[in-house]
Amino acid sequence: MRQLLLLVLFVAFGTVQLFAEQGFKHEKKIAALVAPYLTNNKVNAISVGVISNGVVWKKHFGVLGENGTPAPNDKTIYEIGSISKVFTSLLLADAVVSGQIKLDDPISVIMKELSATNPKLANITFAQLSHHVSGLPVMPTNFKPADSTNPFAGYNRKLLTDYLLAAKPVRKPGEGYEYSNLGAGLLGDLLSRQAGMSYEALLNQKLTEPLKMSDTTITLSSAQAKHLAPPHNAALLLEKSWDFDSLAGCGAIRSNLDDMLLFAKASLDPPDGQLGKTIELAWKQHKPPAEANLAMGLGWMIAGDRSTRWHNGQTGGYHCMILVNRSLKSATVLLCNTAVMDVDALAQQIFQTSVGMKVKPRTFEKEFKVDPKVAKRLEGKYQLAPGILITVQVKEGRMMAQLTGQQFLALIPKSETEWKYQAVDATLKFELPKTGKSPKVTLHQAGRVMPSPRVAK
Repeated sequence: MRQLLLLVLFVAFGTVQLFAEQGFKHEKKIAALVAPYLTNNKVNAISVGVISNGVVWKKHFGVLGENGTPAPNDKTIYEIGSISKVFTSLLLADAVVSGQIKLDDPISVIMKELSATNPKLANITFAQLSHHVSGLPVMPTNFKPADSTNPFAGYNRKLLTDYLLAAKPVRKPGEGYEYSNLGAGLLGDLLSRQAGMSYEALLNQKLTEPLKMSDTTITLSSAQAKHLAPPHNAALLLEKSWDFDSLAGCGAIRSNLDDMLLFAKASLDPPDGQLGKTIELAWKQHKPPAEANLAMGLGWMIAGDRSTRWHNGQTGGYHCMILVNRSLKSATVLLCNTAVMDVDALAQQIFQTSVGMKVKPRTFEKEFKVDPKVAKRLEGKYQLAPGILITVQVKEGRMMAQLTGQQFLALIPKSETEWKYQAVDATLKFELPKTGKSPKVTLHQAGRVMPSPRVAK
């Protein structure tokens, strides 16, 4: 799951009041916003739900795979990726509301062995894990996936415990923000240990069952599996669904549009009782904005308007986003079975449209066409660093590149020799002689220039 997009929303309240009087009349505008993503082959399918002043609107676009496959519907299930972190922090809020722990308690109150073996990690608090200021890195150093297309599957509690007993924080806990899948996954695992049940069982008991989110889960039943949208990467090629073990709290949840709208509704208007108190505690701002980093609730990111709560999520074949604003009585849910971060911008535009703001549909640059024979000459393995290769392949007519231990990512041609990564800000520039294979590719990323010679077979 990639670093989150920083979101800033500016809302004109006068326009919103006029819109509220008129009712929801933005179906065509939203369809026009979605259209460029379909016509430019950026996504396979998108499910969109909007709540505005109590009115719920739902629409599905595209098809789930190749031409002839069905369109999504209200029950189509998607992996919601890092939106799972909001649910994990809600489980934290529930434990606080019920008096089991305090936000500022050290994690050693659950994992007691840390006090003696690793006191620096022992003093990390539950709030710091939720706010990505724990000092823990994005991923643990002993995270070495056996299958790059399903990377989290084999990382179990023993591996997580072994890491925690020996690891040192990257920085002092509480100082400095670093988005951490490890931190959120650890939070979910600690709450699971305390409850004496799996993360999935705890999620069901405390959140999804009370909210009647019957299709929000991790392990799909045979009936639910029939509704799972096939996952695709940014090149619209089939990928694997992701499975999680000890780090489930950072991204394991699957859901559908109906359920996510139930969650959005509860976030807008929490129910009575302990569940409502839990939602309110997570909604409250706990971390102020600092430098370029946003304010946060528990799990929730708080936008620049200081009112909209949001989170996005991506796995190997899905990208989703939720935005909720109580002041405007509005929420937007976007679920997509293509792993492309571009749809974050679409979700924001849909939200802005739903509250009466004027936005224009996105335009995409026309793709440069490369002779397939030339593309085949670029295929091969290139040595980026000792033990790290860039593997370049043409898959189903699309150029893809893979870094050792990672998944294949789509490349977009700017010329015959210059190819930009579709999902990350990086470019590959190939040397191309008059005949034969390319002898070298140079990776350009974050100001670095990294020549990589072809590896002989």
